[in-house]
Amino acid sequence: MTLDEILTGVMDVIPLPKAYLRLRELIADPDSSLADITQVISNDPGLTSRILRIVNSAYFALAAKVDTIGRAVQVLGLNQVHDLALATAAVGSLAKIPCQGLDIHDYWRRSIYAAVVSKIVARRMGLRTGERLFVAGLLHGIGELVLAFKEPVLFQELKAAAVRRQVPMCVVQLEHLGFDYAAISGELLRQWQLPDELVMPVRHHATGFGTVPPAWTDDVAVLQVASVISRAALWNSEQDEPVPGFEPVAMQVTKLDEQSVEQVMTDSDELVIEAMSLLLPDLKSGKRKPVTV
Repeated sequence: MTLDEILTGVMDVIPLPKAYLRLRELIADPDSSLADITQVISNDPGLTSRILRIVNSAYFALAAKVDTIGRAVQVLGLNQVHDLALATAAVGSLAKIPCQGLDIHDYWRRSIYAAVVSKIVARRMGLRTGERLFVAGLLHGIGELVLAFKEPVLFQELKAAAVRRQVPMCVVQLEHLGFDYAAISGELLRQWQLPDELVMPVRHHATGFGTVPPAWTDDVAVLQVASVISRAALWNSEQDEPVPGFEPVAMQVTKLDEQSVEQVMTDSDELVIEAMSLLLPDLKSGKRKPVTV
């Protein structure tokens, strides 16, 4: 089974919404205006309401209420509004995918936890890519959804093997398939024509730094530690797949140790609850456990 075979037909099941695709076209068009971009978002009531709910939440903690998309663009800038639109659009599409053998609530809790941790770690490092890495964290595990959707029996067999052998799922996937969930995730993002700022960290975060282009080391490091923290924080029992270890390079780049990891988790808790209520209000938050570095 190849990566292409896994992804065959997936784009038909989880396309990105037309409003987001049009928004992306306008942002890339040097002749478009802010008024054009604002109008596209405003013409989609669902997208408009979700963006305004997020902008006015504790997640951003703005001093004044933002009541229009035009004002949101002025306050946050076009890039952040784009990333918010992408996050809400992607979640809306992915939430519709039918999966067997995958606890969809746990999946989204981990994804949102990784998103929030990514933003916090990026901020600690002084990176300007916090919102973009939030989206990368949100989407880093979509390969799991795709694999569980396309090959539910195989997905369960690989998970059982990971639990039985006490090795991370990505290791078992690489052994049996020749690629892992991160490769599936990255390829789907590429097929969605998302920027390399999202594709590269997602594609490389689970497989070490031997093949990571130097330009993406910081972003991959952020997503690597975020993915580990999110899995460890929501790990419940020996029947869960084992948590991957922190990559030494990632820990060096992010300058995290056991104490700072725990602080990141503490800082994340409230934001995770807030982000979950905004992006997936039907989900309940999960309790976390301390992570040992």
